[in-house]
Amino acid sequence: MNPKLIPLVCMLSAAGCGGNKITEAEAGVERIRSTFALYQDVTKAQAAGYTVWSPDPQVAGSTCPSAAEGKMGYHLVNVPLRGPASTPQTGDALIDPMKPEMLLYEKRSDGTLHLVGVEWIVFKAAWEREKGVGAAPPTVFGEPLPYSEHTFAAGGPVLGHYELHAWVFKDNPLGMFAPYHPNVSC
Repeated sequence: MNPKLIPLVCMLSAAGCGGNKITEAEAGVERIRSTFALYQDVTKAQAAGYTVWSPDPQVAGSTCPSAAEGKMGYHLVNVPLRGPASTPQTGDALIDPMKPEMLLYEKRSDGTLHLVGVEWIVFKAAWEREKGVGAAPPTVFGEPLPYSEHTFAAGGPVLGHYELHAWVFKDNPLGMFAPYHPNVSC
């Protein structure tokens, strides 16, 4: 096509020529997908520092966090990236989009684990220590991390934190960044 005609074709088309733009979130998810695919092998994830299960899928009777909307999967945590739940105010307040603090796995009926997503998390106390009380929540790929509260250990205190899930390895009918997935098995 003649390069001089491209602006005219774009102007006349219903979608225009900007219709194929990839959003910041879509581009980021693709980078995560290509970078983290090797962690389908749990031993490689553990070698990279993801070492603490929450809860442990190998413990008899354990189940992953659930709600009416679905499940979150088993969380494999990189504690140095997240910070200790025992002292959330001293935690890491840095959110690096290419270093999610947790990997999300589902346990299949044959007992194997399958990587389904990633999660970024920062404790509110650590975030406010660095950014100030009442600071806007952190973002990843232009997506804000929603505020949440729950315990991180049985009988432990309820801790405020910001968290964002991305279902990069299993399509979620509720959306890429929904907190729960209706088709994840535990």
